[in-house]
Amino acid sequence: MNDLVELFAENAAAAGFTVHREGDAPEESSRALYGLADTGSVVLAASPEEPRARSLLPFTHWTLVERDRILPGLDELFTRLGTDLPSALAIVTGPSRSADIEQRLAVGVHGPGDVHVLIL
Repeated sequence: MNDLVELFAENAAAAGFTVHREGDAPEESSRALYGLADTGSVVLAASPEEPRARSLLPFTHWTLVERDRILPGLDELFTRLGTDLPSALAIVTGPSRSADIEQRLAVGVHGPGDVHVLIL
């Protein structure tokens, strides 16, 4: 389990997340359904308690992920989810990125540009 947490933290940092292992997150933080160790991604599921706007609209976004909810990758995620999918499922790997026609990278244009993950 610790190896998965370490792999998740390493890959999340490589994807552009600021990774925290202690401290407090803002009250409006999202709670990840799962974390994916192989990509450092957080999996956010839409619900009345977790509106999609919370993770899409602010420039700075915080996500909380519990250690025991970090999975190796997509295969394990979809095994766990089965057919009981939420109305929207977002797999977020770092800040929003986009490129113009000349392939110049822009961060934060279509979503958060500053992302933090707190491992609980």
